[in-house]
Amino acid sequence: MKISRFLSVVALALVSLSTVSCNKEAEPIVLTGTWNIDSSMTFVSFVYDQIEAEANPVTRMYLADINNQRKIVKALHRSQFVPNKIEFSELGLTGTASAPVIFRMKNGSSVDGTYTKYEDMLFLITTPLFPNGLVCASDNKLLELYYPRDFVVQVISSILTATDPTPEDIERMIADGSGGAVVYRK
Repeated sequence: MKISRFLSVVALALVSLSTVSCNKEAEPIVLTGTWNIDSSMTFVSFVYDQIEAEANPVTRMYLADINNQRKIVKALHRSQFVPNKIEFSELGLTGTASAPVIFRMKNGSSVDGTYTKYEDMLFLITTPLFPNGLVCASDNKLLELYYPRDFVVQVISSILTATDPTPEDIERMIADGSGGAVVYRK
């Protein structure tokens, strides 16, 4: 269920992306090459558990606060699991064929994985860091890598202070379909 709700959020983002495009014909999506992080476009999106939001307005306000969202985005960028660069190998993406991808990490290390196209603009990247895969979307100009709810909850929990809501409150408040998107440019 969690992945289907998350994919619904991704689909909504893609619809938004496609409506602002000027292309009359869909251009084939080609990920081949190196994509660099664009930290100015990274964002987090939260879907709140309605019952928890009513029972715990302090936690909801914490998550809704733009300054806290900026802290969360910075923590995403600092995460050891978020690459600075992503390198995609060439692939004639037909059917379920997959191709190599390399995450270039901030510390100079690299993580090998594979990617598979499963819809026009949607791909799935699988690495040892994310064995269940990360959904990504591209329009040939931008690449959005969608980090799932559980990962974002861990990132938030790592930055909480004694005056902030507890990690348990955050865990209960953030519903399926929430996550973070890190954006890359060719």
